Amino acid sequence: MFSQHLMCLHFIFFVIQISMTLKEYIRKNGYNYKSFAREFGTHYRNVESWAKGDRLPRWKDAERIFIFTDNQVTGSDLYAEQISRQKTILQRNEV
Repeated sequence: MFSQHLMCLHFIFFVIQISMTLKEYIRKNGYNYKSFAREFGTHYRNVESWAKGDRLPRWKDAERIFIFTDNQVTGSDLYAEQISRQKTILQRNEV
């Protein structure tokens, strides 16, 4: 029983460690928006918009991001940036 809990905690720790936003992935892997876009095969403005949470990539591009980043960037990570951005906008509008 203890070993199952330990294995579960190890898995959770591993998932937490590898999961990151697109912006974090780009920075941690020595890219900028232009160099990432060039290697990924899209315009840098697309990458910039995705990384900043201005827009979400279409499902084909999202799937390519998951593959390109070896699932270090996930769907949750892509949405997290946009959700955070929208919350900020809503908070500003309430003031």
